[in-house]
Amino acid sequence: MAAAVATSWLFGAAPVRAQVTSEPSAVVFPDPAKFAHGLYTEGEFGGLWFNGPAGSAVGAGFAVGARVGYDIFSFFAVQAHVVGSTHQTQGDSAIAGQLLQMYQGTVEGKLTLRLVQWSFFAEGGLGVARLSSNLLYALRIEQKYRTGFTAGGGGGVDYHFLSRHFSVGLRGGYYVLREVSNSRDGLVTIYLRYTF
Repeated sequence: MAAAVATSWLFGAAPVRAQVTSEPSAVVFPDPAKFAHGLYTEGEFGGLWFNGPAGSAVGAGFAVGARVGYDIFSFFAVQAHVVGSTHQTQGDSAIAGQLLQMYQGTVEGKLTLRLVQWSFFAEGGLGVARLSSNLLYALRIEQKYRTGFTAGGGGGVDYHFLSRHFSVGLRGGYYVLREVSNSRDGLVTIYLRYTF
Protein backbone atom coordinates (compact mmCIF):
# COMPACT_ATOMS: atom_id res chain seq x y z
CA MET A 1 0.00 0.00 0.00
CA ALA A 2 2.87 2.36 0.84
CA ALA A 3 4.38 1.66 -2.57
CA ALA A 4 1.09 2.56 -4.30
CA VAL A 5 0.80 5.83 -2.36
CA ALA A 6 4.41 6.77 -3.12
CA THR A 7 3.99 5.97 -6.81
CA SER A 8 0.81 8.03 -7.13
CA TRP A 9 2.48 10.91 -5.28
CA LEU A 10 5.47 10.88 -7.63
CA PHE A 11 3.34 10.77 -10.80
CA GLY A 12 0.85 13.29 -9.45
CA ALA A 13 3.60 15.74 -8.56
CA ALA A 14 5.32 15.56 -11.93
CA PRO A 15 4.92 18.93 -13.72
CA VAL A 16 3.21 18.96 -17.05
CA ARG A 17 5.10 20.97 -19.65
CA ALA A 18 3.68 22.33 -22.88
CA GLN A 19 5.62 24.35 -25.37
CA VAL A 20 4.28 26.51 -28.16
CA THR A 21 6.68 26.30 -31.05
CA SER A 22 5.17 29.02 -33.22
CA GLU A 23 2.38 31.57 -33.07
CA PRO A 24 -0.36 31.42 -35.70
CA SER A 25 -0.31 34.23 -38.22
CA ALA A 26 -3.17 36.72 -37.91
CA VAL A 27 -2.99 37.54 -41.62
CA VAL A 28 -4.60 35.13 -44.10
CA PHE A 29 -3.08 35.14 -47.57
CA PRO A 30 -5.49 33.60 -50.10
CA ASP A 31 -4.26 31.12 -52.64
CA PRO A 32 -5.80 32.04 -56.03
CA ALA A 33 -5.24 28.48 -57.21
CA LYS A 34 -7.95 27.40 -54.75
CA PHE A 35 -10.54 29.82 -56.14
CA ALA A 36 -13.28 28.08 -58.13
CA HIS A 37 -13.00 28.23 -61.95
CA GLY A 38 -15.33 27.09 -64.69
CA LEU A 39 -19.06 27.75 -64.89
CA TYR A 40 -20.21 31.02 -63.31
CA THR A 41 -23.26 33.27 -63.02
CA GLU A 42 -23.54 36.98 -62.27
CA GLY A 43 -26.40 39.25 -61.22
CA GLU A 44 -26.02 42.99 -61.79
CA PHE A 45 -27.79 46.31 -61.38
CA GLY A 46 -26.91 49.87 -62.27
CA GLY A 47 -27.71 52.56 -64.83
CA LEU A 48 -28.01 52.80 -68.62
CA TRP A 49 -28.08 55.97 -70.71
CA PHE A 50 -28.24 56.83 -74.41
CA ASN A 51 -25.79 58.95 -76.44
CA GLY A 52 -26.39 60.50 -79.81
CA PRO A 53 -29.85 61.58 -81.06
CA ALA A 54 -31.58 59.20 -78.63
CA GLY A 55 -29.77 60.81 -75.69
CA SER A 56 -31.77 64.03 -76.01
CA ALA A 57 -35.10 62.18 -76.29
CA VAL A 58 -34.70 59.44 -73.66
CA GLY A 59 -33.54 59.85 -70.06
CA ALA A 60 -31.12 57.60 -68.20
CA GLY A 61 -32.73 54.56 -66.59
CA PHE A 62 -32.29 51.77 -64.06
CA ALA A 63 -30.85 48.53 -65.46
CA VAL A 64 -30.92 44.93 -64.21
CA GLY A 65 -29.00 42.12 -65.89
CA ALA A 66 -27.46 38.66 -65.65
CA ARG A 67 -24.54 36.76 -67.13
CA VAL A 68 -23.72 33.08 -67.53
CA GLY A 69 -20.19 32.19 -68.54
CA TYR A 70 -17.43 29.61 -68.52
CA ASP A 71 -13.71 30.05 -67.83
CA ILE A 72 -12.00 28.20 -70.69
CA PHE A 73 -8.57 29.31 -69.43
CA SER A 74 -7.56 31.30 -66.36
CA PHE A 75 -7.31 34.39 -68.59
CA PHE A 76 -10.16 33.83 -71.08
CA ALA A 77 -13.89 33.14 -70.75
CA VAL A 78 -16.99 33.13 -72.94
CA GLN A 79 -20.29 34.46 -71.60
CA ALA A 80 -23.89 35.32 -72.47
CA HIS A 81 -25.30 38.60 -71.15
CA VAL A 82 -28.89 39.89 -70.90
CA VAL A 83 -29.89 43.30 -69.52
CA GLY A 84 -33.12 45.25 -69.37
CA SER A 85 -33.61 48.92 -68.56
CA THR A 86 -36.54 51.31 -68.06
CA HIS A 87 -36.46 54.92 -69.33
CA GLN A 88 -38.68 57.95 -69.65
CA THR A 89 -38.93 60.06 -72.78
CA GLN A 90 -38.11 63.74 -72.34
CA GLY A 91 -38.19 67.02 -74.23
CA ASP A 92 -40.98 69.18 -75.67
CA SER A 93 -42.60 66.57 -77.89
CA ALA A 94 -46.10 65.17 -77.47
CA ILE A 95 -44.66 61.83 -76.25
CA ALA A 96 -42.54 63.32 -73.44
CA GLY A 97 -43.01 61.55 -70.13
CA GLN A 98 -43.75 58.12 -71.65
CA LEU A 99 -42.05 54.97 -70.37
CA LEU A 100 -39.80 52.92 -72.63
CA GLN A 101 -37.88 49.70 -71.99
CA MET A 102 -34.83 48.41 -73.78
CA TYR A 103 -33.59 44.80 -73.72
CA GLN A 104 -30.14 43.69 -74.87
CA GLY A 105 -28.69 40.23 -75.26
CA THR A 106 -25.07 39.64 -76.28
CA VAL A 107 -22.54 36.83 -76.59
CA GLU A 108 -19.14 37.98 -75.34
CA GLY A 109 -15.50 37.07 -74.91
CA LYS A 110 -13.66 38.14 -71.75
CA LEU A 111 -9.93 38.59 -71.07
CA THR A 112 -8.81 38.68 -67.42
CA LEU A 113 -5.63 39.64 -65.58
CA ARG A 114 -5.62 38.15 -62.05
CA LEU A 115 -3.61 39.63 -59.16
CA VAL A 116 -4.29 37.52 -56.04
CA GLN A 117 -7.82 38.60 -54.97
CA TRP A 118 -8.16 41.31 -57.63
CA SER A 119 -8.96 40.83 -61.30
CA PHE A 120 -9.01 43.37 -64.12
CA PHE A 121 -10.89 42.46 -67.27
CA ALA A 122 -11.92 43.59 -70.75
CA GLU A 123 -14.89 42.12 -72.59
CA GLY A 124 -16.76 42.59 -75.83
CA GLY A 125 -19.29 40.98 -78.12
CA LEU A 126 -22.35 41.33 -80.30
CA GLY A 127 -26.03 40.55 -80.08
CA VAL A 128 -29.53 41.97 -80.33
CA ALA A 129 -31.25 45.01 -78.80
CA ARG A 130 -35.02 45.53 -78.68
CA LEU A 131 -37.14 48.55 -77.69
CA SER A 132 -40.50 47.89 -76.02
CA SER A 133 -42.41 50.43 -78.16
CA ASN A 134 -42.11 52.58 -81.28
CA LEU A 135 -41.90 55.90 -79.39
CA LEU A 136 -38.54 56.71 -80.96
CA TYR A 137 -39.93 55.97 -84.43
CA ALA A 138 -42.46 58.75 -83.87
CA LEU A 139 -39.51 61.08 -83.20
CA ARG A 140 -37.71 59.83 -86.37
CA ILE A 141 -34.84 58.54 -84.19
CA GLU A 142 -35.62 54.84 -84.48
CA GLN A 143 -35.36 53.09 -87.83
CA LYS A 144 -37.99 50.78 -89.31
CA TYR A 145 -37.67 47.99 -86.74
CA ARG A 146 -37.69 47.94 -82.94
CA THR A 147 -35.20 45.04 -82.92
CA GLY A 148 -31.69 45.31 -84.31
CA PHE A 149 -28.08 44.32 -83.90
CA THR A 150 -25.85 45.73 -81.19
CA ALA A 151 -22.09 45.43 -80.65
CA GLY A 152 -19.67 46.81 -78.09
CA GLY A 153 -17.70 46.09 -74.98
CA GLY A 154 -16.12 47.45 -71.85
CA GLY A 155 -14.16 46.45 -68.80
CA GLY A 156 -14.04 46.45 -65.04
CA VAL A 157 -12.53 45.25 -61.80
CA ASP A 158 -13.40 42.21 -59.66
CA TYR A 159 -12.63 41.45 -55.99
CA HIS A 160 -12.66 37.82 -54.83
CA PHE A 161 -13.62 37.08 -51.22
CA LEU A 162 -11.82 34.44 -49.15
CA SER A 163 -14.73 32.16 -50.07
CA ARG A 164 -13.66 30.17 -53.13
CA HIS A 165 -16.97 30.80 -54.91
CA PHE A 166 -17.97 34.49 -54.46
CA SER A 167 -16.69 37.78 -55.86
CA VAL A 168 -18.05 41.28 -56.47
CA GLY A 169 -17.19 43.77 -59.15
CA LEU A 170 -17.78 47.02 -60.99
CA ARG A 171 -18.03 47.17 -64.80
CA GLY A 172 -18.81 49.60 -67.58
CA GLY A 173 -19.72 49.08 -71.22
CA TYR A 174 -20.53 50.97 -74.41
CA TYR A 175 -22.69 49.58 -77.24
CA VAL A 176 -23.67 50.69 -80.75
CA LEU A 177 -27.39 50.40 -81.56
CA ARG A 178 -27.91 49.71 -85.26
CA GLU A 179 -31.65 50.44 -85.37
CA VAL A 180 -31.44 53.69 -83.36
CA SER A 181 -30.00 56.31 -85.72
CA ASN A 182 -26.37 57.06 -84.91
CA SER A 183 -26.94 56.31 -81.22
CA ARG A 184 -25.12 54.31 -78.58
CA ASP A 185 -25.83 53.30 -75.00
CA GLY A 186 -23.57 53.27 -71.96
CA LEU A 187 -23.96 50.89 -69.05
CA VAL A 188 -22.39 50.95 -65.55
CA THR A 189 -23.27 48.19 -63.06
CA ILE A 190 -22.11 46.49 -59.91
CA TYR A 191 -22.43 42.71 -59.73
CA LEU A 192 -22.18 39.62 -57.55
CA ARG A 193 -20.54 36.58 -59.12
CA TYR A 194 -20.83 32.92 -58.08
CA THR A 195 -18.47 30.36 -59.61
CA PHE A 196 -19.53 26.72 -59.25
